[in-house]
Amino acid sequence: MRSAQAPRPEPGAHWVATTAVKLATRVAAVGDLAELVALYRRFREDVASECGADVHLSREAFVEPLEALMDTIVRDQGRLALLGLLDEVPVGIAIGRIEELADSSRLAIVEVLYVDEPAREVGVGECLLASLVEWAGANGADGIDVQVLPGMRQAKNFLEGSRFAARLLVMHRNLKR
Repeated sequence: MRSAQAPRPEPGAHWVATTAVKLATRVAAVGDLAELVALYRRFREDVASECGADVHLSREAFVEPLEALMDTIVRDQGRLALLGLLDEVPVGIAIGRIEELADSSRLAIVEVLYVDEPAREVGVGECLLASLVEWAGANGADGIDVQVLPGMRQAKNFLEGSRFAARLLVMHRNLKR
């Protein structure tokens, strides 16, 4: 399936005011490549021990050289790369794209949604997801998909709390064990 072109959102932020911290998302720029790469590498490290991670990291995950790939993603008009900020410090990443399906409907695909462990459960993930959902709707998507590995209960609960539901289960059997 080909990726449909989606207009880029204007740089802006989703802000959540709290007494302790300031949460935000913003569209990543070329100057953010080092942060995007560092956060993505932490994402890969974080999921590496999860059930199903071996195939996910070999099939769906981004590969090195990440610097060049993130540069391409940031410049791609059909994708959205976001940083999640906690008191203006990047602690999360989200990357999405829009696909046109065979029936001409559009589906937003969340390629990455990650928040560093120490910054979880304060709202950064919610801000990133809200920005992706808003972007997907503004670009004509009829739905949005996020992949979650089987053992990632916290991520599954987070998404279910955001009105996501499983639409496909992929079963795998390793033939080398």
